[in-house]
Amino acid sequence: MVAADDATLQRWKNWFQEQSAYLLGALRSIAIRFRPNPVEKLSVPSQSAHHCIGHYVGDAPGWLARIVRPVVNSNLWVHTRSAFLSTLALR
Repeated sequence: MVAADDATLQRWKNWFQEQSAYLLGALRSIAIRFRPNPVEKLSVPSQSAHHCIGHYVGDAPGWLARIVRPVVNSNLWVHTRSAFLSTLALR
């Protein structure tokens, strides 16, 4: 568990919500590439990308790590390092 204020938790939730469609696509790509029998799609469309992600990683503790690790190790992680660079750092 991580101690964080409500504003930080809300930013994390918003970030995940914004990234969930991309992360789902990355997990599908990894599954197609590495699994002989990828996870089958549900007969009824899911309400959210987050719900579909659960079919790949489950909902037990550590589910976020089970999303991030394969995405990062497959070089599919979209990083924001450039957000931390300033014109002063480039000089």
